Parts: sequence; C-alpha cells; structure tokens
Amino acid sequence: MTPPADQPHISALADLLDARGLNADDFIQVLDVLAKLKKKEVSNIEKEEQGKIKQNKIFVDKEFVFEKSEDCFIYRDGRTKTGNFYIRIYDANTKKVYSQSLRTKYRENALVLAQVLYREKKDKLFKGKKMVSITTGEMIDMYLKKRGEELTDIPKMGITHLYYRSLKTQLNYWMRYITFLKLDKKYIEKIPTDIGKDFGLWISNLPKERYGDRKRSAEVMNGVIGAIKKMYKEIGINEDYIAITEIPKFKKMKVSPNKAPKRDVLDEAEYLELLDYMKNKYCRETGISEKERVKRRVFALYISLNYNIGCRVSEMLNIRWCDISKNSNDTIEQQKLNRVITIHAEQSKTGKGRNIVSPIADKLARIENHYKKMGYIPKKTDYVFINLTPRGIEQNISYSHSSMDVRLKDVLEKSGMRERLEKDNRNITLYSGRHYYATARLMKGVDIYHLSLNLGTSVIYLEQTYSHLTTLMISNEITKGQGWTAVKTDDPELQIAYNAVAREAYEWCEP
Repeated sequence: MTPPADQPHISALADLLDARGLNADDFIQVLDVLAKLKKKEVSNIEKEEQGKIKQNKIFVDKEFVFEKSEDCFIYRDGRTKTGNFYIRIYDANTKKVYSQSLRTKYRENALVLAQVLYREKKDKLFKGKKMVSITTGEMIDMYLKKRGEELTDIPKMGITHLYYRSLKTQLNYWMRYITFLKLDKKYIEKIPTDIGKDFGLWISNLPKERYGDRKRSAEVMNGVIGAIKKMYKEIGINEDYIAITEIPKFKKMKVSPNKAPKRDVLDEAEYLELLDYMKNKYCRETGISEKERVKRRVFALYISLNYNIGCRVSEMLNIRWCDISKNSNDTIEQQKLNRVITIHAEQSKTGKGRNIVSPIADKLARIENHYKKMGYIPKKTDYVFINLTPRGIEQNISYSHSSMDVRLKDVLEKSGMRERLEKDNRNITLYSGRHYYATARLMKGVDIYHLSLNLGTSVIYLEQTYSHLTTLMISNEITKGQGWTAVKTDDPELQIAYNAVAREAYEWCEP
C-alpha cells in the first residue's frame, strides 16, 4: 500500500511534537488559540473600517477653512437631507467643540460665513465662555428668575417681595433704553459698551408717572444703574456669556453731599392744624355714611400714631393687635399711657426686630371703639389698620400703601394745606410722618442712640440725615454772650428799665 503524499509532513510534525514534549491534544489547543486571535484581529479591522464609514457619513465634503490650521472645517452632515454646510471649531486648550449649521448649500458662502463665525467663537472658546449668546431681554428674564428663587419675608435673608417688584421696575428701564436704541435683538456681547454712559441722562428725561412736578433724584437713578451692573455680573460674567470688558460702561449721576431729609416735613403748627381739620371737619362732614366716617376717624388716628412712633409705612400697616403690649417696667400710671409695639424682623426694612415705646394707649383704644361701633370686634391676630370691607375683615387684609396715600392727598386737598405746601415747593407723603417724629424727638433733646432704637436705624444715619438740627438744638449755647443781655433783678419795674437800657445800647452799637 502506497503511503499518502503528506505522510512525510505528518511524520515530521509528530517528531517535532515529540521533541517538544507535546502530544496531539496540545497541538489542537494551540491551533484553537491561533484561530481565536485571527478572528479577533479580523473583527477589529472590520470595526475600524465601519468607524471610518460612519465618520465619513457625518463629515461629508469636509474642507478646512484655513490652509495652515486644522481646528476649523466645514462639512455637510451625511445624516441630513438638506445638504447645508456646517462649521466645526475645536479648541485644544479647553477641549471644547463648537458646531453650528451655516444654513447654506453653497461652498463659497459657507467658507465666508465660517471665517466670520470662527473669529467670533474662537475667542469665546479660548476664554471658556458659553457658545450660546443671549439678548438683553433673555438676560433680564434669567436674572429675575434667579433672584426670584431668593424671595423671603425676612429682609437681609434674601430679597423681599417689595424689593423684587422694585428690581423689575429698575431692569425695565434698561430694557426700554435698549429698545429705544434698537438693540433689543442684538446679543449682549454685540452691544457697544459706551451706550451706558448716557443711560442716567436718558432716565432723568423720562416723564414720571407719579409726582410729575419733581425730577428724579440722583440716588434713584444711581440705584437703577447699580441694579443693572449687578445683573451683568451675575448673569453675563458668572454664567460665562460675556467677558468683563463687554459690560456696558455707566456714568453715575452726581449726588449732593447734603444729607438733609429728602422728604418734606410739616412743622409742629402745621401738624396740629392738620389734626384739628381731620377731627372737626373731615370726620364730621355731612352726607357721608357711618362706615365712611369710621374710616376717616381711623385714618386720622393712623396719622396721629405715625407722627408719634415714627414707623415706616409698611411697618405701620403690618401692626397687629397681638403686637401691642404694656411695658412691665413702667409704673401703673405709665402703663395707662404707654404701649410697646413690637416690629418683627420680617416686617422691618433692616431685617431686625425691635420694640417701640410711646404714649399711644388712648389712640389705640379709640380705634378699637370705632370698630366696635360698626359691629366689628377685632381679634388679636387682626391688623390694627384692617381694610373695612367685608372681604378685608373676613380674610384679615390690611389697608394698602396706595389707599392710605389717596386718603392723605384727599385730606391735604380739602384742608387747603396742599396749595400752601406747593407754594413752598413741599410735598408731604405718608413717609413724612417718620421724619417729623425724628425731627421732633431730636428737638426735644432725646438721646440720638435711644432714638435710633425706636426708629430701627443707625446712629450714623441719624447724624448724617439730621445734622442740620444740631445748631437749632444748641442755639442757647452758641448765642451765649451775643446780643443784648438783660440784667436780672427781683424788682419788676427796675427789670423793665434795665432791659430797655440794655436793648438801646445793643441797637446803638449795631452798624
């Protein structure tokens, strides 16, 4: 029998395995391992090829925008049917990629648009800024939403609802200004920074909705500018939409160093005249309902209370009956006159609670009696100045600032006092009562530190605001030894004679 043709090879392989100490099973295992390695290699090659195919499917007609740079190229997205060109920018430093449709099918247009976009976006990529741009309106919405998350009823612990409404008004001025300049559709990084320089002047020339006969104060306009600058910092800078050099440059309005009260104040005679009118005429007017009469009497007592405790308007309107108590340190006689009013932290502008002491027990008792006459018995949790409508009483709603303001204007008009005040260019508001209280207490010699506790403000503020009163308070000391001085004597007739001689000598020496 003739051996097979490959018998020599088989014999040689058997001898080789024998020499290596291996058998046929070992040989088969080696073949299996080699087969698996070969299969894996083929699989990897196939995956690489498929990846290239997939990549090529996305980046169709890829072309670099600049000859000596590979960080920017245009391409057609093979997954879309539009055929539009796209731009892709890569920054090696930040490892960020920017991609956007160029909205054109034409290569030449795509290259031009890509060069423009590259110059705009590359700088943002390098500075780590967001690639998405926002308009002024979008920035305002983002900022208000962010500040809205900080809303609280306690001042200094976030922002109050009153401050939030004021912030919306301030930012609305900027939006109106941007719209006036026809820049409302421009991205914030595209708006020239020097437009802010004329913003303050633009606001000052706007017609006012309230107190139209008075110009806006420089402090108010600077407050608006400050709110806008803070918005640009919080959203534009901190959220990486713009660089610090792209914030508008503002020019603040000049503020007078004079710290005298900015709201006009009634003098003591005018205040007493106003109270007399409300008591004897305003509250006794014929042809009004009994409910209206009660409202007028309560308002008159509101004015009287305000001028005797110096609360801010919001604090006055938020006083509840449970906030009123007697002072345990007072004598029995003092407790018949004095009351302690607790201003809670959430009601105070400074976010700090305080107690106010004043001889107002009779005024509070009269308010309560007026309510009882119309069948309303106040509960401890009710507001002292409750809105005397069925809904107001049922839901415990206090009078609003605006409704009290309307009452005051009506009283000043009917009393004839408004005409006289306008001649002196004075404007009396509800807040004037606080300044009257501070002025009257200082003129009576109340210690400025003790007064600051009652008012809920700092000693420094009182010194700056009412420093003009210091001269009036110490006039006796300042004028000591000046003018004619009467010689003191127990004889009335001789006193008159001495006074006449002293006066004549003084007047004769005057130039």
